[in-house]
Amino acid sequence: MENVDLRPATAGDDEFLYDLHRRALGDVIEATWGPWDDDVQREFHRKWFAPETVELVLVGGRQAGMVQAAMIDATTFYISRIEIAPEVQGSGVGTTVLRGLLDRARGSGAHVVELHVLQLNRARDLYERLGFQVVDVEPPKLRMRLVL
Repeated sequence: MENVDLRPATAGDDEFLYDLHRRALGDVIEATWGPWDDDVQREFHRKWFAPETVELVLVGGRQAGMVQAAMIDATTFYISRIEIAPEVQGSGVGTTVLRGLLDRARGSGAHVVELHVLQLNRARDLYERLGFQVVDVEPPKLRMRLVL
């Protein structure tokens, strides 16, 4: 596998991130809420996108995903979003990124890492493989936790 790195997002990454969201999660969103509505999704993206909170995943220097994660209190590291481009899914990129985030959480003094995942999202398998467990069902999402 090529090098996997993270870099801070910039305002110029806006369209890439919107397109990534559609490509990475469009099928899951449609299976959960019905047909993709570009107006609704663009509004969601507009409200969500704050470059200072996002990092791009680079594979061999090319944009291949994004993460949004931070400490939310003295002991909890929360992964708000992680999206990996379909063309690199299944290649170990997601595992590498998540392991890096877990190392970051440990280095920040976290005792637990939490995230939410849509129930139909196949990424749940990856999270479980890395030790996350479902701690609550909040349809259409699951809340998952890993104790460090």
